[in-house]
Amino acid sequence: MYNALVVDDEADARNVMRRLIELFCPEVTAVSEAENSAEALRMIVQRRYDLAFVDIQLNGESGIELAEKLGRHCPNIIFVSAYDTYAVEAFQTQALHYLLKPVDPELLQQAVARARTQEPVNADRQNRIVLSTKQKVTVLRHEEVRYVEGEGNYCTFHLTDDKTILVSHNLSYYERQLDSPTFFRIHQSYLVNLQHVGGMVVGRGTSNSEVELTNGKKLPIARSRKKNFLHALAGE
Repeated sequence: MYNALVVDDEADARNVMRRLIELFCPEVTAVSEAENSAEALRMIVQRRYDLAFVDIQLNGESGIELAEKLGRHCPNIIFVSAYDTYAVEAFQTQALHYLLKPVDPELLQQAVARARTQEPVNADRQNRIVLSTKQKVTVLRHEEVRYVEGEGNYCTFHLTDDKTILVSHNLSYYERQLDSPTFFRIHQSYLVNLQHVGGMVVGRGTSNSEVELTNGKKLPIARSRKKNFLHALAGE
């Protein structure tokens, strides 16, 4: 028996989806609703859900970005959309299925039938990031990353073995991928792993403050981020 979460910014659409699930998917015994990302994320950590039906076009929000976060807690993400143009991008998130509105009951049943049973969230899996380049795909544990340096649409991962990996996507993208209290954005160009921070050199006069890593590397920190950085470093 499954618990399901329906995420859609339109109340009528949520009601229709709920009714379809109740009529055609008896294995789903409970259906909850969320109208935006914040509500969905709050609910997903408070209760176990086996399935999440996510509208790709939420009001001013990306359903795909939301699904990447929900997927850390829920094993089965099913996208629901009035458009098929997002299908390729959606399946890159390892979605279980992609349903077009109006939802065909038979296809809905097929999607639910493919659902995997709920498993405890694997902490080790959450503690990893996959980087893809033209040459290879690399799986890194969070603790292997000292810091990430962004420049335009590219980022360089600086690792504990002093190797570097250059990947596409901007720093904000990888900040979302490394969504963990371990990482902190100290500057528009730098994301640091707090496990590898040795302290902060406080600037005097016109000098700027710097974050000092345990290997002696110093990185600039934006003035507006200093206070929150110190709180994060203290685990607050």
